[in-house]
Amino acid sequence: IRGIGQSDFAFNLEPGVGVYIDGVYYARAIGSVVDLLDLQQVEVLKGPQGTLFGRNTIGGALNITTRPPAETFGYQGELTTGRYNRTDLRGAVDVPIIDGVLLSQVAFSSKNRDGYHRRLNFPGTFVTDRGRFTGSGDEEFYSRQGNADTDTVRAKLHWLVNDSVDIMLSGDYSNTDEQAAPNTLIATFPNAPDPADGLLGFFHNTCISAPAGAVAPFCDAQRAVVGGALAGVNLDATNTNDRLVYGDQFLTGQRDRSYGAGPNFSKVEAKGASVTVNWAVNDRINFKSISAWRDIDTAFGTDVDGAPSVINDTSFEMDQEQFSQEFQLSGLALQGRMNWLLGLYYFQEDGILIDYPVFGGGLVQIFGPNDLDNEALAAFGHINYSFTDRFSVTAGLRFTREEKEFAGGQRDLNAFASFIGLPPAAFPDPTDFTLYFPPGTNRRTFNNLSPKIGFEYRVSERILTYVSYAEGFKSGGWTTRATLPILAAPEFDEETATTYELGWKSELANRRLRLNAAAFFTDYEDLQITVQRGLSPFFENAAQSEIKGVEVDFEWLASERLSLSGALGYLDAEYTELAAGAVLQDNFVFNNTPEHSYTLSADYDFPLRRGGVWNLRVDWAYRDEQANDAENTPQLFSDKVSLVNAALSYRNRDDTWELILGGTNLSDERYLVSGFRQPGAGVIDGNYSRPREWYLTFRFHGGD
Repeated sequence: IRGIGQSDFAFNLEPGVGVYIDGVYYARAIGSVVDLLDLQQVEVLKGPQGTLFGRNTIGGALNITTRPPAETFGYQGELTTGRYNRTDLRGAVDVPIIDGVLLSQVAFSSKNRDGYHRRLNFPGTFVTDRGRFTGSGDEEFYSRQGNADTDTVRAKLHWLVNDSVDIMLSGDYSNTDEQAAPNTLIATFPNAPDPADGLLGFFHNTCISAPAGAVAPFCDAQRAVVGGALAGVNLDATNTNDRLVYGDQFLTGQRDRSYGAGPNFSKVEAKGASVTVNWAVNDRINFKSISAWRDIDTAFGTDVDGAPSVINDTSFEMDQEQFSQEFQLSGLALQGRMNWLLGLYYFQEDGILIDYPVFGGGLVQIFGPNDLDNEALAAFGHINYSFTDRFSVTAGLRFTREEKEFAGGQRDLNAFASFIGLPPAAFPDPTDFTLYFPPGTNRRTFNNLSPKIGFEYRVSERILTYVSYAEGFKSGGWTTRATLPILAAPEFDEETATTYELGWKSELANRRLRLNAAAFFTDYEDLQITVQRGLSPFFENAAQSEIKGVEVDFEWLASERLSLSGALGYLDAEYTELAAGAVLQDNFVFNNTPEHSYTLSADYDFPLRRGGVWNLRVDWAYRDEQANDAENTPQLFSDKVSLVNAALSYRNRDDTWELILGGTNLSDERYLVSGFRQPGAGVIDGNYSRPREWYLTFRFHGGD
């Protein structure tokens, strides 16, 4: 949000935008359970939200609220079919168990769709070495990528204890077993002449001399490095044991085609439970308690290099468990002129992240177990005081203390560093040439005080102006991925954001027009940037920056039949200072941050004389070009994009069912969604947007 977010899933990194569902913080965006019919509202809260929402909300917060169980029996359902054999089923049922006392609800979803990206067989006879290296899952060759296969359920019990106390119990479970995200090889550069460009790029055309007592990988200067750890050679009279040279022959020239034959899976099992207690102590004081537990088990793998050979295959597994407890005391004071809130928050998570990247036909075979434990305590307060009916002030303060522990065990099962002549003293354990990461537990503590203050002035009953100041922070940690020996765990510090904002919110034209505008300036310091150094992505506080922007959005009921809505955004994000040795440059742009963006939607109803309504909706969205990596790799810039979606629907006379025929990306715009440059392996790859698709949805509801 506004140029601030997260570009890596790794457990040792914190998100820049917090995700909250029914008041529960989801520390890892993976496994967020939101695609259900019990959704009530979604709030996108911009800028630092450290006072009320706390940790890791320097970009803002996504606050999602689900619907409580209804007091009467009811049901709703949705069936969808579409391109690529899409079959989606969603439903929700509300059942009162004891009228007015105990209410229940179950919501479920099943999403299934074939992948649109095809993996091709590369012609010829050769050895791929598939299945010979350690990974987080099977390497079954799926001919497609980009499918959907997710099942989700959430159940709630709402106990209305008495007129002042109610308790909500919620539990959810989600299981995903899909192919990997579509991955396309964009460019290769295997003949890098400089070792600084990456070890494997250098050794693509260089033979290796092994240290005394070690077994050297074999190579053939004409055929590049071959079968590093496997002693495979291309020197005999047969081609049945030959390894392929990596290069441009693996470029398919098509966005939805690849010669990749490696890892191709994405598996997520997420489950959680929460208990929320609301107690109206008296007419002016309320107490709330939110207790929550969550658990995520994941395994995913991708063939980055887009070739049948094992040039850059990555797979990971992450198991994370978290517990949080929040207490809130809120109320009114000073004859109702002051709303106040006090809170205490506790959060704890622990888990393990294991990396399994393999490079260069097995020359480098990483096994990287990382154990992490994070604990946070916070106390916060928030008030809104009205000096007059028009003028008010909002202020808040939050103190956070985080304690982190991390133990890394990264090692190269092929001990590649020993082959290139590194002495024993360069290794964390001079007797173990496979261990690259220093053993032991690393500990860090972060303390932060985040204030917020704002002034609001009502020009009239329906026009509100405001000015605000807010601070936020995202805690630091350690770089966990090492492909050469290191003697100390590389640390990075917290990053901070300070935002000044001036805004306007209004309802005009007899409440037929809602118009909002905001201008802001953010001083964004100590950015945690992911930079590629050889084979290893390092996380570094590489820059200071400033972000300036303007946002305008509107909703207009133009007539009883026609409604329009839209928004425009302007962002000027620039680096003002770079750390010594930073890969970034002054003229680089933020990744995933377009300068201009626009949206416009039109909704038109066609009522029928005998009942029923036809509806046509058209959505248009535009955004400027943007970079997809911090280093601004030219091949990874996404062009300007203009997207159009449309849907035609019919609602019956009693408004109990609806049929919708729609299409997404009607102009079939194909653009890079994400991308990665791996200089060590000589790979540039990316994921492209989905193609044009159609869908047909039948929606219904009923009950008492």
